[in-house]
Amino acid sequence: MADILATPFLWVLIALIAYLFTYYVYSKWVDRKIWEVSAERTTPAHMYMDGVEFFPVSRNVLWGFQFKSIAALGPILGPFIAIMYGWLPALLWIILGNMFIGWAHDYSSIMIAVRNEGRSMGPLVYEYVGGERPRSILLGYLLFYLLIISAVFIFLISLFWNVFPGTFLATLIVFFTAILIGQMLYKFEMNVIAVTIFGIILIIIAIYVGSVVKWPPVNYFGENSLLVWSIILAIFLFIAALAPMPHFITPMNFISAFPAVGGVIILILGALLTPATGITLEQPAIGSLEILEGIKGPGPIFPILFLSIACGAISGWHSLVGSSTTAKQLDVELDARPVGAGAMLTEGLLALSALAAYMVLPPTTEAIQKGAKPSAFVLGATKLTAAYLGGEAMTAFWSSFFALFLVIYAFTVQTLVTRYWRLVSAELFTGGLSFLGNKYIATIIGLIIPIVFALSGSWVNLWIYFGGSNQLLAGLALFLAAIIVHRMKKPSFYVLGPAVFMILVTLSGLIWETYSYYKAVTSYLETGDVAKLFAKPPLSYNPSLALGMNIVFIIVGIILIILGFTMTYYLIKSYTSK
Repeated sequence: MADILATPFLWVLIALIAYLFTYYVYSKWVDRKIWEVSAERTTPAHMYMDGVEFFPVSRNVLWGFQFKSIAALGPILGPFIAIMYGWLPALLWIILGNMFIGWAHDYSSIMIAVRNEGRSMGPLVYEYVGGERPRSILLGYLLFYLLIISAVFIFLISLFWNVFPGTFLATLIVFFTAILIGQMLYKFEMNVIAVTIFGIILIIIAIYVGSVVKWPPVNYFGENSLLVWSIILAIFLFIAALAPMPHFITPMNFISAFPAVGGVIILILGALLTPATGITLEQPAIGSLEILEGIKGPGPIFPILFLSIACGAISGWHSLVGSSTTAKQLDVELDARPVGAGAMLTEGLLALSALAAYMVLPPTTEAIQKGAKPSAFVLGATKLTAAYLGGEAMTAFWSSFFALFLVIYAFTVQTLVTRYWRLVSAELFTGGLSFLGNKYIATIIGLIIPIVFALSGSWVNLWIYFGGSNQLLAGLALFLAAIIVHRMKKPSFYVLGPAVFMILVTLSGLIWETYSYYKAVTSYLETGDVAKLFAKPPLSYNPSLALGMNIVFIIVGIILIILGFTMTYYLIKSYTSK
């Protein structure tokens, strides 16, 4: 038996207790005393049921949809960056961020839409913040934000399909399983339990095929492998963005939740069993709290730590899912807490499990030293799992499982990101530019631009802005919720405090990162050394292109900062006006 203080056991247990308290005490108090939810109040899913956007979904299915719609690679890969500051600061933010900010954001994003006829963020800002100008500012911000997310996720999914043989075949089986499940549930109205069992069997087959059939091999398409995989992915995303929700995205996210949640459970169990399995903490509790040497370090612990873990503690993406989609499928108001708060706290467990996987890897691990986040996660997750589920004989199976685990988390969310780009484009572009809002044209544009960004060799830079823009959107959504709660004559402290904190953190982070790009550009102009720029091959092979892209990122950062400050001004003005 290993000393429990030297294993992940105690720290994971503390987080579990904190999450249980949050769900069963704090969130229940807000649900009953502030929102006063009622099973008798008609939800938008019943008011406007059309079978496409508005339709009631059972609590369990909607929870699965919500979780897989919000949980992506942020809480899995983000802790890898945060652990540079030590696992203890990362652990504290994963716990406290979820307890006081994350669940409140997700739950409230659903409730403000449910209480306003299922309207999404744009119309809500129009009504409560000040009309057309703030609405247009928000929608413009969302377009930049969605492009950044798409560029990062398209690159990573293509990378996973390329470097983890078998994951594409497994994903293909999951894709067609979702289509079949959608028909069985919504067209033929078959028993949900029977359909779920059938779907789980197909998912197990997909995992088995992925672990046994190692095809296609790495770099199957040669030097253009990432480009080809990106195009193949774009075809899937195009179909998903245009298909009615019940035909693909809803069943896809529901059925994918089982391996996704199953992976979290076995990782958490692996961490809790470490005193028996003898797996100990290898990473330091406190790492470097200073700015790392050179312009390419992640930066100071404040604010970068809070941005790096991303969706594992709080994410603005969830406000889009909650207000634009989930609120339109909520059967009764009583389901908002288990779906909204429950799914977010589950994502907190995902971040916790990923952190545990990194905590048990020695600093000398090659993947750690090279900064290979996906490989490091697979190594750590396999180490925790194989220790009590099959030993070394099952190492290859669990490695394949967690490679597919990464793909599932990225793929399911990216289908929604592409769909939301289409919806936001349709809402923003009117008049002479209405053709840009056409569902086919908008979807194609929303795929081509991210692919160009992703394949430019500078996708890592986009990840930096993803953290800042994502968390800033969360702060803005929390502030919007505070305005609505305040006008309900109810206490708004539970969303107002987190809103102010997140806006301060994210604007500070965006300013820091924009300045970092500025320093990179000026350093290059002074020395002529392309290594001073934020670029990697093949972008770094062309200094002019690398410089141009860095300047583009400076402009993107400035735009995000200006839009963020402007929206904050309107939100404060609206909150204090009544």
